[in-house]
Amino acid sequence: MGGTGTTTRKRIGRLNSDGTLDTNFNPGANDIVDALAVQGDGKIVVGGFFTTLGGGGTIVRNHIGRVNSDGTLDTSFDPGANAEITCLALQADGKILVGGSFTTLGGGGTGTIVRNRIARLNPDGTLDTSFNPGANDRISAIALQSDGKILVGGNFTTLGGGGTGTVARSCIGRLNPDGTIDTAFNPGATGRGTEAQDSTIFAIVVQADGKIVIGGELTAVGGGTGTAFARSQIARVNADGTVDSFDPGASNDVKGLAVQPDGKILVVGDFTKLGGGGTGVISRNLIGRLNLDGTVDAFNPGANNPAMICVAVQADGKVVVGGTCSTLGGGGSGIYTRHFIGRLYPDGSLDTDFDPGANNSVRAVARQADGKVIVGGDFTTLWGGGIGTVTRNRLARINPDGTLDDAFDPGANGEVNALAIQADGKILVAGNFTTLGDGGTGTTLRNHLGWLNPDGTLDISFTRGANRAVLALALQADGKILIGGDFTKLAGSPAIARSRIARFNADGTADISFDPGTNRTVRSLAVQLDGKILVGGDFTALGGGGTGTTTRKRIGRLNPDGTLDITFNPGAGGSVRALALQPDGEILAGGDFTTLGGSARNFIGRLNPDGTLDTTFNPGANFSVLSLALQTDGKILVAGSFTTLGGGGTAQRNFIGRLNPDGTLDASFDPGANVTVRALAVETDGKILAGGDFTTLGGGGAGTTPRNFIGRLTNPNPASQELTVDTSGTTINWLRSSASPEVDRVTFELSTDGITYTALADPTRVPGGWQLTGQSLPTRKNIFVRARGFYSTGESDGSGSIIESVRNAFISPP
Repeated sequence: MGGTGTTTRKRIGRLNSDGTLDTNFNPGANDIVDALAVQGDGKIVVGGFFTTLGGGGTIVRNHIGRVNSDGTLDTSFDPGANAEITCLALQADGKILVGGSFTTLGGGGTGTIVRNRIARLNPDGTLDTSFNPGANDRISAIALQSDGKILVGGNFTTLGGGGTGTVARSCIGRLNPDGTIDTAFNPGATGRGTEAQDSTIFAIVVQADGKIVIGGELTAVGGGTGTAFARSQIARVNADGTVDSFDPGASNDVKGLAVQPDGKILVVGDFTKLGGGGTGVISRNLIGRLNLDGTVDAFNPGANNPAMICVAVQADGKVVVGGTCSTLGGGGSGIYTRHFIGRLYPDGSLDTDFDPGANNSVRAVARQADGKVIVGGDFTTLWGGGIGTVTRNRLARINPDGTLDDAFDPGANGEVNALAIQADGKILVAGNFTTLGDGGTGTTLRNHLGWLNPDGTLDISFTRGANRAVLALALQADGKILIGGDFTKLAGSPAIARSRIARFNADGTADISFDPGTNRTVRSLAVQLDGKILVGGDFTALGGGGTGTTTRKRIGRLNPDGTLDITFNPGAGGSVRALALQPDGEILAGGDFTTLGGSARNFIGRLNPDGTLDTTFNPGANFSVLSLALQTDGKILVAGSFTTLGGGGTAQRNFIGRLNPDGTLDASFDPGANVTVRALAVETDGKILAGGDFTTLGGGGAGTTPRNFIGRLTNPNPASQELTVDTSGTTINWLRSSASPEVDRVTFELSTDGITYTALADPTRVPGGWQLTGQSLPTRKNIFVRARGFYSTGESDGSGSIIESVRNAFISPP
């Protein structure tokens, strides 16, 4: 640890967020590791020059393999290649793009199928036989556009059409999603000499506006279209392949690029000068940062020779760099000893009264009826501002004023992904933990699912869990509990087989009659007013038990008894991570998809109640939508990993935005954040709770005010509600408008003491709210009527909240 490193790790290792070594992770490889790609399930695809991987580097894996999240080898994945793999990219559908120097790939061993330097694998590691563009020389960089097209860089001169490539493309080209060449895109790049190896594209990144920045060993760009423009080592091309005016220049090779959430471009390589055109005029030793227009930013950490090879931006905005340097930071050639790896600091209106702070990601928020907020995620400290000062392991409760609820400290030993508040105040907790309750990291065995009493103590009556992560929760009107995730069994004695979706009775026992099954992860759940259940995730089969028997691509609907609703089959072209139900029965969906209901829809779309696509609604985003929340005025809050939203995905909105009911962008709402927003909840007064990976929030752009992983936004629109009881005691109305949170389900209850409530009949939805008629409320006494609205925030975790209003009334006799 530290210095030149003291712990043996053969070419692959993992660090904790504080830079200490993760001692549990040690797969090992016998030669160079060039590329890593972390899947959504935590597994890691590894590419390079190695021929053994895993078990400390002892198991045959030729140039490509996959390790589980704990570092053990995934024995089911063994495509094999006959030469080095230099780059990897993961598609939204889980397929894996592979680039390098190989000429055979797939089938194990050193690869048995001809694939020249570029190929695509299915998620299980088998070769995607439909994809075979081919190239005549090394592929060094792959980048995915939001429309699914594939940018490819290297030192090739032909690309596409199979074999070793049949179409002239100099070092850069673009493929359609099916692997055919995009004939309209041909910028071309050339280097210092006349040989192919004298020019190489090492790095490609796509900006939020769709423009493409390329770096490498190059001196000109644009020759593919007939006109070459001098560009030294770095250039930018428009989405159509024409050359942009961006011309910073660098004095030597550019090896790595990364785009920050604010659009600034991090550049690393062999250079000592960067910016100003030509071969660069401003001293920047191996690392620098450019503004969007190509001018050089004040960021100047510096490093010593010979090279910086890779760069990545963390969720907290910090910058991790790797290369062959031994000093880093402080300008010049670096003044701090850092051997080969180091980390650098990075240099709508906000509710300034609310700043609890956390030290890691907030993944779920759920509002209680009393206004307190339950928070779940990866954090281990919370409250006190900054990154939090009080130990709270992955679960906490915040008072309405943002202070910590000192009495609530259940604790969990692993990530909390989903929360739901029941009508009786009990709290359902789901995630990737194995212990829960009684403070610390939890002291009682609870596998991925638990039930807390309102005071945070563990409800010992609920002992069923799951054998793998639970990612989504939904509560039915009858009190039954739906869960979704990666599990294949409900834990307990005896274990019960349930493939990724299950239901519990209100008392916590398993609902044996409910067993639809899916073949892959369930990430989102929503219950309609008619009791039907919407299911979203990564699956391609749903219903019928087992791992699902009927094709349903990532979205489907179940009848209340768990059988498949055969009338509903929209399909999505990528994972569905968020679902929200509108009052008119239309269904909002967000996720990783680029098609929905058979048509192009980038990351967000809306379905009619029968599952057909609402063709009038097409806001678009440029990356994943992870959370949705509805206001009673029909406006839609959207959060995720995107940086553009609305207008087909053209307007800048950093990680959070709001849409009008017709899908157009609400121009009045632009708080901004600097990194992904994962969770939303609308409070009774219209304020908006946000949780995620961000460290700044509010003020537009990428957020201007420090807020570590959790914050609250004011709402420029009023939130009004009125609960009334007519003088005859027969009719109750709960009218709600504007920025109030939209609710999925409402109950009305009666009390004569303001403490104990009994349920009245179910109300019906009316314009502007909910109504209950035909009542005979008690006369000649004070009564209390309580209206409660239950709603899911439409997150990828499907967390559920409660809002309420109480009316004291006196009914005179006729």
